[in-house]
Amino acid sequence: MLKTFAAGLMMLTSGCVTTMTQASATEQAICEAWGGSLPTRSRSDTQQTQDEIQQAYAVQDAVCLN
Repeated sequence: MLKTFAAGLMMLTSGCVTTMTQASATEQAICEAWGGSLPTRSRSDTQQTQDEIQQAYAVQDAVCLN
């Protein structure tokens, strides 16, 4: 589900990145809220959980150009 959500977000925002040099205040707020909602890591995470968390951060970084 996370991959589907991420792919949808990337498709929605991909046109914005190429046509704008700076994000709007709304886009910045969305990225900040999204970043704040990303999962946290734990030493007891399974490898699958670690991979999924890493993917979530990578997608957010790609879309929001952190």
